Amino acid sequence: MSERDPKLQTVIDMALSLLPHEMGCDNCFDYLAAYADHMTNGTTIPEHLRMVREHLARCVSCEEEPTFLLEAMKAQGEEHNNAEG
Repeated sequence: MSERDPKLQTVIDMALSLLPHEMGCDNCFDYLAAYADHMTNGTTIPEHLRMVREHLARCVSCEEEPTFLLEAMKAQGEEHNNAEG
């Protein structure tokens, strides 16, 4: 039997250990834009979005997604500002 890639095994182990009150990857992506808006604006993360933060802290598959989204939002804001200016 061949060995699994260690990163893949970590994802599998995490998915199998998900507790009922924890958010999965699909739900995390559903709320990621709202979470990123709060991060960009510097506003307090509402309770219902704290599960997104918790998921991102423990999920190797999702942990980089906010970085990419925030970079895209920043670039879009710069384009908007340049178009107005």
